Amino acid sequence: MQVSVPKHVFLSEPCHLRALASDLTAAFEVERTRGAILNNRQDIISFKRLNDRVVDLLKGYSLAGNGDWRQYAAWNDQSYLRHLLLATEEFEIMLLCWRPGQTSRVHTHADSHCWFAVLAGEVRETQYRPFAGEEGVSEASLNAAGGAMDLVPTKIINNSVGDVGYINDRIAMHSVGCCPSERPNPRQEVTSPEENGMRTALACTLHIYSPPIRSAKALEDGKFMACIPGFFSRHCILTGSDPIKHAAIATA
Repeated sequence: MQVSVPKHVFLSEPCHLRALASDLTAAFEVERTRGAILNNRQDIISFKRLNDRVVDLLKGYSLAGNGDWRQYAAWNDQSYLRHLLLATEEFEIMLLCWRPGQTSRVHTHADSHCWFAVLAGEVRETQYRPFAGEEGVSEASLNAAGGAMDLVPTKIINNSVGDVGYINDRIAMHSVGCCPSERPNPRQEVTSPEENGMRTALACTLHIYSPPIRSAKALEDGKFMACIPGFFSRHCILTGSDPIKHAAIATA
């Protein structure tokens, strides 16, 4: 689902990554203290309030162009990389780094909310539903099908810097990847230190999952297989938070 933000929304600058994490923590804490269950079955009024705040914060950070996320970024020729920046009981923040043509497998998000903002480059999200026609996907339907499920693409969304997306399993499954670009926008390029200053159309996205995803399912050889999300690197951008101890490399 592409999320639009009214033009009158106030975007504070500069917007730093740690300030973003602190503001997100406060937003989730507000809903938790009000008794909301933070997952994809969250009360609609509570979710709307939370979603509006999270989208505003992510869009503001993306458009501010601070670039302090670059200290955590790294790319790989073989696969996109996931970097855990913050993990709390309510949510987690990840930085995903993509080279042109790298794409995630089609995957679920368990019961979690998933927001993502583009910080650099362009990424393409493709949403899917089961061929049988039901909206979204459930653990029960995947188990009943023995993991095998024919999918139909329902939506393709091209996202660039400043765009914010949202999805959960009640909406659809999806895959995300970096769009190859013959004429990249200079504002959307990012320089990798490992490339010795050479500019390429790399991409970076910032993802918020609530609650943190401990296990999900990803499509492999025609079947959805259980996978435990992993990270290439783990960080604590706020004092007092502990990274989730997962495997070293992403499996989704």
